[in-house]
Amino acid sequence: MADRPSPRQLKQMYRRLGSVPAVASELGVAFETARRWLSAAEVDLKPKGRPSRAASKLNDAVIIARYERGESIATIGAAMGVSPTTVRTRLRNAGATLRPRRGWTN
Repeated sequence: MADRPSPRQLKQMYRRLGSVPAVASELGVAFETARRWLSAAEVDLKPKGRPSRAASKLNDAVIIARYERGESIATIGAAMGVSPTTVRTRLRNAGATLRPRRGWTN
């Protein structure tokens, strides 16, 4: 197993390489090992996934209005070029009350 770099070295490496997989590869360790080391070094890790260009252009007010008119989360996502998860997250973050999913009982 590779020697664990200092927190300073880990921070510099993450800044230079930009991702946990890249750091893991350079150090010759598993992804989880690199992630654990970076977290222990208090490196501010980027969130998983990449925001799409479409997601960065979304207007939350439009999403909420369409949802309140009765459109489904999946329909809104398809029309706006984003995943239903993105639409659901935007609705939740905006404080909208989500309808129960069709066919699901509480």
